[in-house]
Amino acid sequence: MFRIIALILLALCSLSSCSSGESRNDVISVAVSQEPPTFDVHVNSSQVARYVIAGTVAERVVTLDSQGRPVPELAQSFHSEDEGCTWVFTLRDDVLFHNGRVMDSTDAVMSLNRWIDHDSAASAMLGGARFTAVDGHTIRIEAGHPILFLPDMMASSPQSAVIFARECLEDLGEDGLIKDYIGTGPYRFVSWTRGQDVLLERFDDYCAYGGPMDGLAGRKHAYMPRIQFHFVPDSFARTSGCETGRYHYMNDVMNDDIPRLMEDEDLFVSRGDEAGSIVLLFNKKSGPASDIRIRQAVNTALDLDVVMAACYGSGGYVMHPDYMEGHQTLWHVSDSDPRYDVGDKEAARQMLDDMAYDGTPIKVLSSNLSNLDKCALAIQSELEAAGFEVELTIVDWATMMAWRNDPSRWDICLTAMTSVSIPSQKLFLSPDYPGWSDDARLQEMMAGFSASTTIGEAQASWRDIQDYCLDYLPAIVAGHYLSGYLGRDELVGVIEYRGFYFFNAQLTS
Repeated sequence: MFRIIALILLALCSLSSCSSGESRNDVISVAVSQEPPTFDVHVNSSQVARYVIAGTVAERVVTLDSQGRPVPELAQSFHSEDEGCTWVFTLRDDVLFHNGRVMDSTDAVMSLNRWIDHDSAASAMLGGARFTAVDGHTIRIEAGHPILFLPDMMASSPQSAVIFARECLEDLGEDGLIKDYIGTGPYRFVSWTRGQDVLLERFDDYCAYGGPMDGLAGRKHAYMPRIQFHFVPDSFARTSGCETGRYHYMNDVMNDDIPRLMEDEDLFVSRGDEAGSIVLLFNKKSGPASDIRIRQAVNTALDLDVVMAACYGSGGYVMHPDYMEGHQTLWHVSDSDPRYDVGDKEAARQMLDDMAYDGTPIKVLSSNLSNLDKCALAIQSELEAAGFEVELTIVDWATMMAWRNDPSRWDICLTAMTSVSIPSQKLFLSPDYPGWSDDARLQEMMAGFSASTTIGEAQASWRDIQDYCLDYLPAIVAGHYLSGYLGRDELVGVIEYRGFYFFNAQLTS
């Protein structure tokens, strides 16, 4: 009965949303599972913020092709010098910002240096090196040591190296965040109604460049006048909205719903490669998890398959010990490891006895986003069965994002992380990211990885790092989730590559 009533209400809402005279065929309506605290993607790593801004509102100097390689976007070309210690980027001419001004090297230098200051992986690799302008359309960076992976980071960092107009960066809010999102993309940022939606509108003066789309690189057509992203954290509401036609597209489709949805001829379901991972961050700054013995006991206790199944049901995820996703063969370490997915409650209980565990509660923090709360409940049950006292807190996504910066609030924080191109972009390896992995040995190894001069050297370094981490445990990568999207058949041209992008999408009816 509840489901029938909900479907009726969603249908009525769909009709009323067009009552102002605006044609529904003029706007792509997208339901997303989270609302980020900001769309300042230099600072924030939220996947939804990236999917709204990066490539659509603001573009990168380089982006990724379908093979995961960095290729020009706002750059015409780029090359390295001094055996990989220097990179030079030549920018395109006559690229317009949404305020009508032509982009130049000052905009790129200001944006990229701000990104470096906020992206821990980039700043760790570059040290004090920063971009400078050679002339109006040429920028360079000289590090004095090899920076082999800089273009990869610029093309794919969770905190996006997009180019905003310098006016945005000269007039930040009191919180230090961008207030006006003025980029060069095919759509301009119109409004953000907190708790409800974001509206983008086609930038009619956008000058497309490049050939056919290849990954995220290529010509952007911006067929649709508007794109509207609705914040719908409840998975049932997102799914029902797609079924009734209120939304054209949604992310985070639940695996158990897929068989039923695939029978609906008006819908399409997309399942792809491993898109990211479910991660248990450990607070290593204070509290019980700052003791490596507690982290190892937690790791020994957890049946990670149970944790992943609580979120994804009978499928929708893959289990393996690699921190990187399985299709990223360049960074493959091992198909199995005895330190991964142990699930031995008695061994964990013995470890607690040996350390004279005093029953101090392990504070587990989670959001209620897309069944992560069910994951958290499974973690609580698993740990209690091994003799831990557990204090579980479940909040909305925005609150969790804020609270995880406060080490007094949690010992384990449950989160989802999207796929990255380079191992050093795994945020939980950073001393600055919540969890605070400031272990001297780990950071020495990470610095060695970033200074690699060849891919082979980087691969060997990564194998050593992950081997060390499976003992040190900066976090537990529970498993890897598969991408899951749902859309209506009238929507075509969505680019589902490391996310979902609508700059070439259109409605056929």
